[in-house]
Amino acid sequence: MRITNRLAGSLLAGLLTLGMAGPALADTPEADGTQSAAPAPQVTYDARYAIPAAVPASSEAKVAQWQDMKYAMFIHWGVYSSYAGWYKGQKQEVGYPEQIKAWGHQQTWDSRIPLQGIPRDEYLATAQTFEAPNFDATAWCQQAKDTGMKMLLITSKHHDGFAMWDTATTDYNFTKQSPSHRDPILELSQACNKVGIKFGLYFSNIDWEKQPENPWSNANTLDEEGYMEYIHDQLKELLGGKYGEITELWYDMGKPNPAQSDQLRAWAHELQPNIMINSRVGNDRADFEVGWDNEMQSEQTQGPWESAVSIFHKTWGYANWDDAAPTFRDTGYPDYTEEEWDHIQPVDNTTALRKAPGGAKTKTTEIVGNMFSTVALGGQFLFNVGPKFDGSYDPWDASVLAGIGDWNRAHPGILNNSRPTHFPIETWGKTMVDDSHIYMGIEKWPADGTITLRGAGANDIASVKLDGSDAPLTYKVEGNDLVVTLPAQPDEILPVVTVTTNGAPTYVPTGLTTIGTEATTIPATSLEKFKAPTPKTGETSFIASITSGDKVASGVTVSFNTAGFTDSYAKYKVTVDGQVKAGLTVADLNAGVGPFAIGPNQTARVTLEYDNPDYILKGFGKDATVTSVTVKAATLSTPAVTVEPGTVEAGKTVAVTGTGFAPESAVTLTLHSEPVEVGTATTDASGAFTATVTVPATTEAGAHTLVASTATPLAEASAALTVTAPPAPAPSDDPGAQPSAAPSPAPEQGGKGGLARTGSHGLLAGAFALVAAGAGTAFIRRSRRAKA
Repeated sequence: MRITNRLAGSLLAGLLTLGMAGPALADTPEADGTQSAAPAPQVTYDARYAIPAAVPASSEAKVAQWQDMKYAMFIHWGVYSSYAGWYKGQKQEVGYPEQIKAWGHQQTWDSRIPLQGIPRDEYLATAQTFEAPNFDATAWCQQAKDTGMKMLLITSKHHDGFAMWDTATTDYNFTKQSPSHRDPILELSQACNKVGIKFGLYFSNIDWEKQPENPWSNANTLDEEGYMEYIHDQLKELLGGKYGEITELWYDMGKPNPAQSDQLRAWAHELQPNIMINSRVGNDRADFEVGWDNEMQSEQTQGPWESAVSIFHKTWGYANWDDAAPTFRDTGYPDYTEEEWDHIQPVDNTTALRKAPGGAKTKTTEIVGNMFSTVALGGQFLFNVGPKFDGSYDPWDASVLAGIGDWNRAHPGILNNSRPTHFPIETWGKTMVDDSHIYMGIEKWPADGTITLRGAGANDIASVKLDGSDAPLTYKVEGNDLVVTLPAQPDEILPVVTVTTNGAPTYVPTGLTTIGTEATTIPATSLEKFKAPTPKTGETSFIASITSGDKVASGVTVSFNTAGFTDSYAKYKVTVDGQVKAGLTVADLNAGVGPFAIGPNQTARVTLEYDNPDYILKGFGKDATVTSVTVKAATLSTPAVTVEPGTVEAGKTVAVTGTGFAPESAVTLTLHSEPVEVGTATTDASGAFTATVTVPATTEAGAHTLVASTATPLAEASAALTVTAPPAPAPSDDPGAQPSAAPSPAPEQGGKGGLARTGSHGLLAGAFALVAAGAGTAFIRRSRRAKA
């Protein structure tokens, strides 16, 4: 049993005053000012030192809503789908099949060899056969929803310049050229709205109708005369309202200059204020970071970010190389003889998995793992499956989508109302949480049949079960860790253990370190960090977790031992328990930042990050790191408060004196049991204050408690106060006189009225009840018994 709320703390303080409370437990974190430079291990794991386990979503509503989608469908569909990765009977060995117009059947990565692209007239002739009789927008959207996706995002125009909507900007579009004269973008927008998922658009920054083909880098500038206006006209059509709300705009490729990136961003936001724009808008002007194609993160990553992964990494449009030959002849590198280099090369044929026994389960397992890992690390998983030219899906590809949907339905907690966590990444896998569950995704089944989740030991656990089974699992709490004994490994893609908690899941940081008045050095291994989603830019934040035990720590300074940090990009800021020091240089970080104050019996988070950078998703630098953090408090103190006189008539004043609080902190004075604020004060440089307050005239006679509390840092102390009733008014000689009215509340009481009756007998009864319940100490360590 634990007492974790403030009311219990106040009652226990009152019991201490009456001499009725037991001694504090010996394993409360010490903070006696004699600490050595080595970090002291945190040995008490209870709710006082816990922080919310969930990594919060963005404070900006549109970003938080986008992050909550977690899983979305990406579709590449266009004229290129007709070729399926082949041209003139030869497999395209180089480049993505959705860029086959430029590559043709290129057979070498030797960029000196001229490209063998598809002539425009021939490509246009293919477009004029693009009837897509099997295209069913509602079926596509329903398929996406059934697999657990919250959005469908489709290529409105790829690099080939062929527009998939009814546009007035060019005749080179589906509506004009297709025998069906349909508008697929409009149909999909309406279908997404019908089935209840979001709609997004991919838009290529480059256009081979207007620009030279350069598929080796696709780094065309956007400087051609009239080209930006052409883009603007197309964006006005796509985002202007006809196609409804567009949740995400996925710009791609090209090399816009900073002014052009600003323009692309501004146009989209002007037309659709709630739209989210990806990082390929260029020049760090994005709403979220997408990274490279098929890139997966492996560390907890600063959001918002997205991982875009295709069902086959070598293609985003539909390709069918299922029966391709296992080798091909590389036609490049003529300066190498057959003796010097073997021109016969193996084919990297990823779609051959369609013909492999058990291939669909292998692919489903891979993608479920990608999806779970991405969302558990704080990202959105954008999964691409390209349909065929006729508008249908390859049955094998559709079976993979169905398998992912089956897994999501079996584990609904992963994608619904869940957040990534501060829990460490374990060798067996990762975790997510919602309001009352910890989801432990087992990516690697342990040989010894147990999994340990560090930092979870303070949670009040109601049950532990394997998803899909009602049988409870045996578990135990060892120190700060939750240890779960697993059953036999299930025949499942990625098993999930669900821990149901009474209350929101919490985390006691594994690196929690007690500080004192001598310098305490915290090593890098005890720091939490968030990686930047922007490729090769390092971390965006480092976090240390500290406590001063049962003391208030004042004059706290924090210094960072850094490597590779510079002042070239932005200043830095350090936040300690909500207190911010900004505009810092690397020299400031190294010398020490402060002063800060932290309250007793809690975890304070020390966070280092950029101070208002131009792009929040860029890290400190790929070689930048924090090797250690050193923390020192100037003073440690115990908050205390006294009230004189200790007995007072309702409506009269008392003098309140407090000591041991943080210097220059705002104090709120509250009279309990029914809390009524009776005054405020500010501590001096020593952490002391004095104040005169009026006890509300309507206060019931009896025993009460006056509590002095500060919000920054969070600390409080209390003292007993006995309130007596005012004397009864003398009888009047005037037989017509009316009884005098009760005095009005003093202005500082806020007119909150009387308190609940709390006489001495009630307090004693409450005290004995608490003692009987085992609450006579400062806190009660939870039972460590193994539970089944």
